[in-house]
Amino acid sequence: MARSTVDSAVHSDETIPMAPGGLPLLGHTLRLRRDPLGFLDSLPAVGDLVRFRIGPKHVVMVCDPELAGQVLGDDRTFDKGGPLIELVKPLVSDGLATCPRSRHRRYRRLIQPVFDAARFPDYADRLTAATRSVTDGWRDGGAIDVPAEMRRISIHAAVRVLFSGVLAPSVVDRMADDFTTFLVTVAQRVGRPPIFDRLPSPDNRRHDKAIGRLRNTIQQVIDDRRSSRGTYDDLLTALLTTNAEGQQELADDVILGHAATFIAAPTATIASVMGWVLLMVASHPDIAARLHAEVDTVLAGAAADFGHVAELKFTRQIIMETIRMYPSVWIMTRVVTASTRLGGHVIPAGTVLTYSPYLVGRSALYDNPERFDPDRWDESRPAPPRHASIAFGGGARQCIAIQAAPLEMILALATIASRWRLEVVPGTPLRPRATVNLTARGLRMRTFLRANRDVGRPLADMADIARKNASAGTRRLTRRKPWLI
Repeated sequence: MARSTVDSAVHSDETIPMAPGGLPLLGHTLRLRRDPLGFLDSLPAVGDLVRFRIGPKHVVMVCDPELAGQVLGDDRTFDKGGPLIELVKPLVSDGLATCPRSRHRRYRRLIQPVFDAARFPDYADRLTAATRSVTDGWRDGGAIDVPAEMRRISIHAAVRVLFSGVLAPSVVDRMADDFTTFLVTVAQRVGRPPIFDRLPSPDNRRHDKAIGRLRNTIQQVIDDRRSSRGTYDDLLTALLTTNAEGQQELADDVILGHAATFIAAPTATIASVMGWVLLMVASHPDIAARLHAEVDTVLAGAAADFGHVAELKFTRQIIMETIRMYPSVWIMTRVVTASTRLGGHVIPAGTVLTYSPYLVGRSALYDNPERFDPDRWDESRPAPPRHASIAFGGGARQCIAIQAAPLEMILALATIASRWRLEVVPGTPLRPRATVNLTARGLRMRTFLRANRDVGRPLADMADIARKNASAGTRRLTRRKPWLI
C-alpha cells in the first residue's frame, strides 16, 4: 500500500513505471482493445502508479485504492475530463456527470432535490411498474437477450421517475438499440486520431445517427413538457426552472444535456449491473435459493414497494457484491488542473489520470476478492474501508444517485425473482464487453415462471432444484472464465 504523498519522497512523473508491451506509435492501444480487463489486471504488479500510452498520449493509471481515493476526494486538482469524458459529450454535452468543476456545484444544487430520499416511496412504485412493463412480456420457457431487456427496464424507469412520462415500447426499443450502438462505437474511437472519427465510414454514420435519434427523442420529451398544462415535480421541472425575471435558468442545450445524462447514465450503468446480477444468481444455485426464499417471505405475493426494501437484505447484498465485482463504469479519467504530488511523484498539470472501480473491487482490501460472496455485505460484518468501494465515485463528484440506483436494482431484482427463475441458454458464448461500461455481452437466458413450481418450498429443496437446473453451458463457462466465478 502506498504511503501518504506528504511523507513520500518526490520524484518526476517520468519515474513512474511504464506498462510493458507498448508499441511504437500505437502505445498500448491494441492491448486495451484486445483484452482491456486483462491489461488492467496486469498493472498493479507494475506499481501503485503506472504510465501507459494511448497512441502518442501518456496516461497515468492509479492502481492503489488509497491513491484513487485521494484523487476522488480532490476535484479541484483532479477535475472531470480526459478522453472518455470527451467521447461521450456529443450525447450528454456538459451534463452533471461530465461538466467541469466550475459548473458542477450550480448544476448539482439545482438537481439534488430530485434525489431526496423523501421521494423514494413514490419512486419505488414507478420503478416496480417499469420492471413489470418489460417482464410481463416474457414467456414461460422463452429466451431473452438479457442486456437488451435490462436496458429497456432502465429507460422505462428513468422516463417514469425523472420525467413523469411513459414512452411507447417501440420508442424504448429503438432507444435501447441506439444506446448500444453509441457505447460500442465510442469504444472504437478510443486511441485513434480524431480525424478518423470524421470520415464517412459505416461505423461513424451509425454513431452519428444513434446520437441524433437519441437527442431528438429526449428533446421531444422536453418539448412535450413545455407544452403541457399539468403540474409536475420531477427532474424536468428542476431543469426548466425560471428566475425572478421569468428567464430560463439553463440554456436549451444544457437542459438537453442533463436530460440525456439521466437517461443515458442508468441505461449504461444500472442495466449492465443487472445483467451481471441475473447471471450471478443463475450461476450460484444456493444464492438463487436464498434470494427466492427472501423475496417470497418479504413480498408474500405483493408488488415490491419502498416498504419492502429494508427487509430485502440478502437481495441488497447480491446487488452490492455484483457492483464490487462487475462495476458498470470500470474505468474513468480525470485531468490534473495544477501540478501536484501523488504517491511520491510530481504530476504535471494537464496529465490525464485513470482509475478503475474494477481494480479496486478486486484488490487485497477484500478477502478472497475473486469469489462472489454476497455475505461479505452482511450488516453484522465490518464495513470495508471507504476507498474500497468507488463504483459510485467519491468526494464532491460522487454519483448523485448513490442511494437511488441501489433502490432501483433491489426493486428490479425482487420483482423479477418473485415471478421468474432464469437459466443461461446452453452454449451461449459469454464474454465481458468492456466498452464505456462493462456488460455481459451475448448473455441469453431462459425465463421460467415460478408459480406452482418452487414458491413456498423449503430452502434446501429450492437450492437442490436450482442446482439441478444450472445449465451445463454455465458450468463450462464458469470453469473456463475466471471472471464468472
